[in-house]
Amino acid sequence: MSKQTEYPRASFKSAQELADAVDSLGGTSSTELAAAKIGNKVGGAFFYIMGAAQKFNLITHKAGQIKTSDLYREIKLAYTEEERTKLLISSFLLPPVFSRLYERFKDMELPIAMLDKMLIKEYEVDDNAASRIKKYFIEGAKNLGLLNAQNKLIKLDVPPQIEEKIEDEQVQIVPEVIHVASDGAIISLSDLDEFVFHITGPGVNSRIAIREEEDFIILEAMIRKIKKRFDFS
Repeated sequence: MSKQTEYPRASFKSAQELADAVDSLGGTSSTELAAAKIGNKVGGAFFYIMGAAQKFNLITHKAGQIKTSDLYREIKLAYTEEERTKLLISSFLLPPVFSRLYERFKDMELPIAMLDKMLIKEYEVDDNAASRIKKYFIEGAKNLGLLNAQNKLIKLDVPPQIEEKIEDEQVQIVPEVIHVASDGAIISLSDLDEFVFHITGPGVNSRIAIREEEDFIILEAMIRKIKKRFDFS
């Protein structure tokens, strides 16, 4: 199975905006309606935001429906700004890479100059994503008061992380599937670096590479789009 990404592909602010949008729609919304609410379209950028909101445990996603989480409700109903901030910090530190960075450098100066290289070498962040992940962590930490003007991570007593079952659709992959190349050679997918789905049909000719968890969201959206053309009743 493809490796689960341990970091968000969008900012904490964007994830909050999506959760707020779903909340304004009654707490449950279709993917398309939620995307439109934040001025976006269902596609790569929106899927990254949705994936990030799931990693921060602000929403859940199942069968094309987005729902605000119990943690989001706790944040929304916080009695004081202090309580709200503590809950937001708990949410922000849920992605493993963010929590590991905080635990490593709390009460210390964050090595901003080399942080993107550190993310690649020590935290297995994709080379092309490292600068963005660095930006998301720094911006989020500053907005929550975790990073001060001297770039020092503030040591806080953060409440235990609120666990919630994420009701994502489960996707099972058969590990030893074969692919027949154009020259007739048979290739085992276990020898490749990615799983590739090639979908062709009337008005459709798409190649979807599966490298990490968020890529399944794109594949599932494509399948739902095709299913709408058929009457399964």
